[in-house]
Amino acid sequence: LMSAISVIVVACPCALGLATPTAVMVGTGVGAVNGLLIKGGAVLESAFNVKTVVVDKTGTITTGRAVVGSKIEYVSQILKEGGDNDGWLKQLLSDLPATVRQSDAALWFACCAELRSEHPLGHAIINSGREIWGHDILKPTSRDRAAPKQTEELTISEFQVVPGKGVECTINGRNTSCQVRVGNRSWVTDDAGANTLSPGDITSQSDDDVRSLRTGGQIGVYVSVKTTAMNTFHIIGVIGILDPLKNEARSTIAALKNLGVDVWMCTGDHELTAHAVARKIGIDKDNVCSSVSPEGKADLIRRLQKRRVKGRHGRLVENRVAFVGDGINDAVALARSDVGIAIGAGTEVAVEAADIVLVRSQLHDVVVSLHLSRIVFDRIRLNFVWAMAYNLFAIPFAAGFLYPFTDWTLPPAFAGLMMAFSSVSVVMSSLLLRTYVKPTINDDGTMEERGCTRCCTSCLIDRCYSCMFNMRMRGNTGDDNDDESLEMIAAIV
Repeated sequence: LMSAISVIVVACPCALGLATPTAVMVGTGVGAVNGLLIKGGAVLESAFNVKTVVVDKTGTITTGRAVVGSKIEYVSQILKEGGDNDGWLKQLLSDLPATVRQSDAALWFACCAELRSEHPLGHAIINSGREIWGHDILKPTSRDRAAPKQTEELTISEFQVVPGKGVECTINGRNTSCQVRVGNRSWVTDDAGANTLSPGDITSQSDDDVRSLRTGGQIGVYVSVKTTAMNTFHIIGVIGILDPLKNEARSTIAALKNLGVDVWMCTGDHELTAHAVARKIGIDKDNVCSSVSPEGKADLIRRLQKRRVKGRHGRLVENRVAFVGDGINDAVALARSDVGIAIGAGTEVAVEAADIVLVRSQLHDVVVSLHLSRIVFDRIRLNFVWAMAYNLFAIPFAAGFLYPFTDWTLPPAFAGLMMAFSSVSVVMSSLLLRTYVKPTINDDGTMEERGCTRCCTSCLIDRCYSCMFNMRMRGNTGDDNDDESLEMIAAIV
């Protein structure tokens, strides 16, 4: 009877029940310390199985702090070539603030349309306008101090954002009102495909100018207007925007490839711009999708998820896809992917739709999130193996395995201690995840693991002692993270 009681006590599956939740709880806490907001344990599991990562370009691969590089206006050309037969353009220019020059009319209209936009390209246009006219675009000051300041404020209404296409607003002036559109070609021409004012001249020239900007790595944005006297939009200018790449973009892509992840880039920008960026950061041209709408991004995620890829043991498994983005245009794809990763400095919609938020907005943290998920699940496996092995070893002794040889049985009180030690050992094993220090990612994409990361994946506690003494032998290297890891290991031990 006493042996039966000991068996029941030792075989209590508390350790098995603690194996997963303790590791997940500590793992999410470690993620928070390292700038990762992980929304639940299921996210870690999905991140562990990720085989494909799709990244957005603007604000993700690039800095998102775009600047206007080129301004091309066609107002003077339209007036010179007699394209203002109905007088619509002169009437429109008469409503311009006195401090806005004719050569800057396209930029000013674009600034008005982008005033409420959250897109990085819209911010670049507004910042360029504010350098010329001051903070208030609707009441601009003059670059020439002798010129009068605009006293009558114009009004903007019917502001609209169309994800993947552009923005639109209505400017109400003294003499007339006009609609302004800023965005891609089909959007600014009202899907008409041509500028009816001078189809053989302005339209073709604007397309050539945008193509030239894109070849040089700039993003070409069209500006068009439509007054009450017209039935179609007419292009009046083109703006070229430069969005520098993040310093860590190339090394992040290389590090993801080193982890065995297939990397794609999906953007709403033109093919020329997208391929130019992909070449710089090391993404294969076959893995680049350009001129994609927000719904198209979600469709790409869906198609990639239907693929079958090789797993860790060479078997075909489902393709788990992660999407990295920052803007309103990415919200649908973030929600559709298995793991949505949002840049912390992105829009509220993107952050809300994501499963993991990079609080520090560092692109390297994409690699860290996948690396941490693998560390956590290796620890979960270790916990299960240890709990099972411990019980399989302890149950025979509790059942009286040694009684025929030593005339000794395990008392129920000692069986309770053994059961408690099993649970405590699993909790201690999970707490060792606190020694995790995110790896250093080199320029070539190789990762240098620091602290006791290798110990966390090796499943041998004695290696933590070895790691501790080895770091002591190395002396003071100036790395505070190693000292913090030592202190945590000492406290746990």
